[in-house]
Amino acid sequence: MKLLVNGLCKALAVVCAALFTILVLTTVWQVFSRLVLNSPVTWSEELAKVVFVWLSFLGASLVYGSRGHMAVEMLARRFPDKGERFFGIWTHVVGLFFGLFVLVYGGFKAALNAWTQNLTALPLNIGSIYLVIPLAGVCISLFALNYIKEISRHETSAFPVPEAELEAAKGQEIAEEALETEAELVDAAAPTKEVEK
Repeated sequence: MKLLVNGLCKALAVVCAALFTILVLTTVWQVFSRLVLNSPVTWSEELAKVVFVWLSFLGASLVYGSRGHMAVEMLARRFPDKGERFFGIWTHVVGLFFGLFVLVYGGFKAALNAWTQNLTALPLNIGSIYLVIPLAGVCISLFALNYIKEISRHETSAFPVPEAELEAAKGQEIAEEALETEAELVDAAAPTKEVEK
């Protein structure tokens, strides 16, 4: 499962980068054609909207998969390890429910309902655009299942650890090692002075 999740994260990162590039190029072309060429194209605005929708849903999936989402764990971190893990698992159970029922089920129904509606400037139907909703739901559900498994097996922390906390912990370890080394040097030098006396 870990390989699948890592591969999915990498694939989402590539797709999101490509969609963002398309979004920027389309928007630049739209502005250039309207202001410089005085001949605005009709498809660019609609394509930018479609790409933005896909980028939003797939980007949200990528953020969830890389544990970059906002987490307010102030209360949960005050509990002992079991309580913290319970709340960590609970958040991903809610994420799994949201991914399966709201995004996959609801998004699939929305896509089916809009399948016969066409866009005005692009040769696409609205239902095909809505397919990104269940696709994002599948990704979020896979990520949630993976995190539920990892947290319950103590393979990862219950909540994402901020980089500042990791750096502070590294700094604390370095300071403790320096104090131990200093104490060893003082202890090693003390008997020599006694012998000299």
